[in-house]
Amino acid sequence: MLCFRFACGGINSNKMGMYDNLIINTDKLPVTDAEKKLIGKNPNWQTKDFDCDLTEIYITDEGELKINRWSYEEVPKEERRHPDGEGLLGLMGSLRRVNERLETIQHHGYVNFYSNIGDEWYEFFAKFTDGKLVSIEGGKEAK
Repeated sequence: MLCFRFACGGINSNKMGMYDNLIINTDKLPVTDAEKKLIGKNPNWQTKDFDCDLTEIYITDEGELKINRWSYEEVPKEERRHPDGEGLLGLMGSLRRVNERLETIQHHGYVNFYSNIGDEWYEFFAKFTDGKLVSIEGGKEAK
C-alpha cells in the first residue's frame, strides 16, 4: 500500500499532497467513549491510499469499503457563475459531476486514515480481507 501513498503525494514525493476523505461511523473506532464524544460524528478523516482526488471513501456499518465515483460534463456557458469572465474566472463552474454512484472496492490490505482532533493526532489502520473489514487498529498518538 505504500505505493498508493507515494503516488498521491506521500512521503518523499514531488507531487502535491492531495488526499481523499474517509467517512466511518465513530462507533467502529477502537477508542474510549470519551474519545468518541470528542471525535464526534465524522471529523474529516483523510487517506492517501486511493485516488487522492478529494473524493469520498466510506467504510460502511456492514464493513464494506465504498468509493464515490462520477463522470464530468461540461456546463453550458450561460449556466456558469461568470459566463462572460476571462481566463480562469470564465472557467469557474465549467464542469459538473454526473452519474454519481458508490462503488464497492474489493480491497485486500490496510487502509490508513488520520486527522487532528483538537490538539491531538489520531491515526488508524483498517484491515480488509476480500473487501470486508476485519479489524481497525490505532488511536491517539502518544506524546
